[in-house]
Amino acid sequence: MAVTLDARTFDAPVAHAPRLPRRRRSGCSPATVFETALADLAAQRATGAMVGAAGTLHLVGGFVVHAESPSAPGIEALLTGCGRLTGTDWARHLASGLPMSDELVRTGRVSAGELQLCHLTALLDAAYFALGQNQGEIRFEAAARPLFTLARPMGVRELRAAVGRRRALLDRVWPCPQLDGAVVRRRPVAVPRGCTRRRRAVLEAADGRRTPAEIALLLGRSAFGTVLDIRHLAAGGLIESTPSLPPPPVPLQPLLAPVPPPLPPPVEAQRVVFPTRTRPAATTPSYDPSDPHVALLLRIRAGLEARL
Repeated sequence: MAVTLDARTFDAPVAHAPRLPRRRRSGCSPATVFETALADLAAQRATGAMVGAAGTLHLVGGFVVHAESPSAPGIEALLTGCGRLTGTDWARHLASGLPMSDELVRTGRVSAGELQLCHLTALLDAAYFALGQNQGEIRFEAAARPLFTLARPMGVRELRAAVGRRRALLDRVWPCPQLDGAVVRRRPVAVPRGCTRRRRAVLEAADGRRTPAEIALLLGRSAFGTVLDIRHLAAGGLIESTPSLPPPPVPLQPLLAPVPPPLPPPVEAQRVVFPTRTRPAATTPSYDPSDPHVALLLRIRAGLEARL
């Protein structure tokens, strides 16, 4: 049977669906300004603190021995959050003037292995935020000394690789790094039965006023673990970021109507040529992962990838 095709069918424009935002291979991302400066200091075997707004890294002989960040709970928050110490105990040990790690181990509050594991967790949490600094003031303080030091210092390349693996894991779960510093809230949907108790606690703390760092501090947990739980909950459609409030409108000042100029005398009709306007170039649409349609497609893709 012969089939007749209309050539006009192939000439008609086809509307292609917009592509989903691509996943970012965080482990292979280019070095930030903070990472570049840190690598230069490590090559010089410098000793001191690399200070930025999002975090501080301490170096001894070019190796990383400590890290702090306002977005990640420190050793004190982790030890008090799990019940091993109280705030009073921490203040008393701090006021003794002795090395903090030796004092905690000597009094039997924590073992040496537990303290080093807690310190490594806090260091990687803080380094996750500190290494991502690409803007703002960054300075080096040679006289700064940390309160704790790792028993086995880490090289800068080793630290970058560890943070890169964490970023890649987070992007595989839900490629939305904006959630890491945004205020999150629970969506009005039913919680599935498979949701763990750990993530249910994060859901209860996501009240629309707390960031992931504040939730981690409230629960006494690792910042990375809390961010990972929030990414999982966002992939399941249980958590979203709160929209930023628009700036208040500027009040309009009343203006006096100008006096119209006198009309010119009538003249013969003339041909007036108006300037042509060029159409602005089409811009590539930006995708908001919090958009429900994009979020649904991303969850479907994450589910399909999990079954491969």
